[in-house]
Amino acid sequence: MIAFHRSGAVRIAVLFLALFACTVVAAFVVTYTLVREEIVAHLRTNIMATADAIAARLAREPPDLALVTSSRQRVAALFDADGSLVIGESGFTPFIGWREFPADNIGLQEAPEYRSETVLAYGRSVGTRTLVVGEGMDILEDSREALTSALVWSLAFVLVAGFTGAAVIAWRVDRRLGRTQLALTAYASGEMSRRLPIAGSGDELDRVALSVNTVLDRLAALMETTRQITIDAAHDLKTPMTRLLHRLAEAEGNSVAEAKAVLRSAAADAKQIITNFDAMLRIAEIEAGARRSRFDLVDLSDVVETVADAYGPEAEQAGQRLETKIGPKLYVTGDRELLTQAFADLVENAIRHAGKGAAICLMAVSHAASVEAMVSDTGPGVPEADRERVLARFVRLEASRTTPGTGLGLTLVKAIADLHNARLALSDNDPGLRVTITFAQPAQAAK
Repeated sequence: MIAFHRSGAVRIAVLFLALFACTVVAAFVVTYTLVREEIVAHLRTNIMATADAIAARLAREPPDLALVTSSRQRVAALFDADGSLVIGESGFTPFIGWREFPADNIGLQEAPEYRSETVLAYGRSVGTRTLVVGEGMDILEDSREALTSALVWSLAFVLVAGFTGAAVIAWRVDRRLGRTQLALTAYASGEMSRRLPIAGSGDELDRVALSVNTVLDRLAALMETTRQITIDAAHDLKTPMTRLLHRLAEAEGNSVAEAKAVLRSAAADAKQIITNFDAMLRIAEIEAGARRSRFDLVDLSDVVETVADAYGPEAEQAGQRLETKIGPKLYVTGDRELLTQAFADLVENAIRHAGKGAAICLMAVSHAASVEAMVSDTGPGVPEADRERVLARFVRLEASRTTPGTGLGLTLVKAIADLHNARLALSDNDPGLRVTITFAQPAQAAK
């Protein structure tokens, strides 16, 4: 059942119904006023013409009853200078100008079709005498009755149609909102796949439902990400923590030298665990968008050059070549520290996995509406089927995990790219891997 007193749709419909009813009443009042003025103007013209005609005849003939009663709807009276009635209807009194009189005291013909409640009268001077001519306002009264009847029926129709429309609107809205409430209740109860129903009409309720569904999709994705992070973190941290526990247990009963060696190894494991947690917290901070407040115009050319200078010696020590192809003054909007972190992680990954003798290249170029930065190597690369997977947390293609790393490097790079609304793409360098980050060209880029 619809709770009409609590339905917003009904309240809005009733409000518009009241406004429309007031508009109808106002329209009829204006119409009646205009019709009345038109009829009165027509009556005055007729009465004045009659008075002029009677006055002209009185100037030539002596007054008689036929002279002053020229119509069944019209009455007249002639008064002397002292105000005494010479001839005509005794209900009149002498006056000059226009007046309205109750018809009860005026002698109109008694036939019902000619009865009027009011008589419009006009008085004028005829020599020393006063002539008063009046006419019944039955046409105006009939018009008023007709308009009043039309107003009553119109208001009745408006009220019936309005309340019917309000009930239909309230029923439809209540039904749609009821399905929406059920969907939200199911979602809150754990059915993460439930979404708000879409009627397909494209109205405001559909638009709100689409927006809410987008939010629900985002929430579901975040919940799934949180669940996956928890599982991945538990699996990935279980091994080093178990190893740390065993090493600490081995230290018991050993010599001082052996115990120190075990403790140094345990400290390295603990440091790796802390590094993992620091990386996870940093990724969470970046994904939350908190660093956007620090965005400014950044010279990406300088950022990439700085990373190349910092890692050049390390690449040379690993038996690799680090080359650069960087265009000048390539500006993007972002956080310089995070962008430096992203390219540093990409170069570290290349140095770690490309192998001895590989060539690593840092490239930055400008296009019409974008700035592209690439880190490529000639190492073994990443199979196409695994390129999306390696962007997830704790994913490492090396099953034995003999090389150092957290499995969070590319995840951090992707989070930084997403924060900057940049597109991250992994592709084949033939041979090796190419990682490309495409930024939008800022409108305020320096020339």
